[in-house]
Amino acid sequence: MKPLRIAVIGAGNLGKIHARLLTQNPAVQLVAIADPSPSAQAEIMSQVPVPVVNDFHAIMDQIDAAVVATPTRFHFDVASKLLAAGKHTLIEKPVTDSAQDALELSNLADASGAVVQVGHVEQFNPAFTKALESIGTPKFIQASRMSGYTFRSTDIGVVYDLMIHDIDLVNSILDGNVVDTRAVGFSVFGKNEDMAQARLQFSGGAVANLTASRCSFSPERSMQIFGTDGFSQIDFTNSSVTTIVIPSWIRNREMNFFNLTEEQEAFIRDSLFDSVLKRQKVEVPRGNAIQAEHNDWINAITTGTTPKIDARQGMQAVEIADGVLNQLNTHRWEQRNLAMTGPLAKLPETDRSDMLPNQLLPQMRRAA
Repeated sequence: MKPLRIAVIGAGNLGKIHARLLTQNPAVQLVAIADPSPSAQAEIMSQVPVPVVNDFHAIMDQIDAAVVATPTRFHFDVASKLLAAGKHTLIEKPVTDSAQDALELSNLADASGAVVQVGHVEQFNPAFTKALESIGTPKFIQASRMSGYTFRSTDIGVVYDLMIHDIDLVNSILDGNVVDTRAVGFSVFGKNEDMAQARLQFSGGAVANLTASRCSFSPERSMQIFGTDGFSQIDFTNSSVTTIVIPSWIRNREMNFFNLTEEQEAFIRDSLFDSVLKRQKVEVPRGNAIQAEHNDWINAITTGTTPKIDARQGMQAVEIADGVLNQLNTHRWEQRNLAMTGPLAKLPETDRSDMLPNQLLPQMRRAA
């Protein structure tokens, strides 16, 4: 079987990762990388030994499939043209930056017959899979996703940039649809929110609390999942899972914990997580989630099966994210002050937006 001919469109940080991994995959031939930026072209040419072009249209007849790793605002335009030409497409998350575009792209995918995978790569994280093994049906989730400010993905806010990962994960495991959304957020550096907190309630009764920040002094990627049979805590960064399985005699209320002897109380206090609610920490073998994502997409193309995260699932994540943004943008911090609405809240009295960076830098240094 001939290798699948693939292009990577977008030579930013993720585009470079996709390109390097695809050059190592024997099932594919990386035909070219497309990016209009001369500096991005020069950088990726020094790292990946494949042709680089300005415009992906120039190579459309040379490829079977493409990875879309452009800035989010270009996803719809690029992916819709690929699908119209019948090209299989892997689109980085979020699939688009609006629910309407996501729906249209999902419909285009259905009509084209092409295989679309959306880059919600955390679903390929083995720690996430491990955490679900023994806790029963998930009912309550808390997730935190924090990073420093990287100056990447500034065309979108933190909801689409970081929180979208956890939106997709909870949507993949909780029963029903989102029926209630509460959210707040703040912008620190620009016009989009840099910190956000959301509470999602699903029609099946489950609830998820999600927190995201891209201006945090303490990086974190964690999730706590409370299920009918137990609890799991995931450290995505270190690929570790801590699990507690609740014994049946506790779930069935076979012991009255409020009618114990002093000796029994002392035993439970001293060995709660050793003998009663036994805690187990597992270091999950690390895998390359993007490589696993590639393999799942390629397998779906060659076998005619459905990829793990298709266009419809990508659309659902965007719909939920849009609901979060709507609540965040309309939240009133003060009922009598319209300026205190949404992530920008009240603008500073002194506007320095017209100052050049070299004018502001001395002031920043003095303040530090």
